[in-house]
Amino acid sequence: MMNKNKLTMMMFGMWALMAAISVFVAVSANAEEWKIKDIGVGLIVEGEQYDKQLIIVERSNVWDAKELYENGAQAGKYHGNQLFAAWIQGPPTKEYQNRYGTPVWMYKYKIIYPDGKTFESGPHAFYTPGHAYFGIKTGGYTNGSWKIDWYIQHRDTNEIRHVGTSEFTTTYGR
Repeated sequence: MMNKNKLTMMMFGMWALMAAISVFVAVSANAEEWKIKDIGVGLIVEGEQYDKQLIIVERSNVWDAKELYENGAQAGKYHGNQLFAAWIQGPPTKEYQNRYGTPVWMYKYKIIYPDGKTFESGPHAFYTPGHAYFGIKTGGYTNGSWKIDWYIQHRDTNEIRHVGTSEFTTTYGR
């Protein structure tokens, strides 16, 4: 027969183990959550704070490629530091970390150009506040419909989820 102290220690140990498992499950569940807050195409500020906050100056579904090029927007020089870009925004990275403190969700994207050709990029890490962006250069694609499919990829499991689509049209000289 066990003495009372051993029984109490075993009960406390079981309780501590259950509490630790509950905390682990709660943290793991929190690490899995990722919800899109915003996606878009437009002019953003690309300055000293680009990694701290996403500043959207203008968004639209129709853009004049000639105007963007001539005003320096495709090079990030429109009105000093505005860039023609696509962006995605989700929760801050601290909300979806694994047990090592590393954000588990990264982003990928696929561009479908007006002629149907595609380009895929990623996975890449989000900035700490939960956003990411890339500059768009229209090049020879001056007229037509563009599509950007956004995905998140789980760092530990490689699971990939489609989370949104940005679509816009370019013209050349309005």
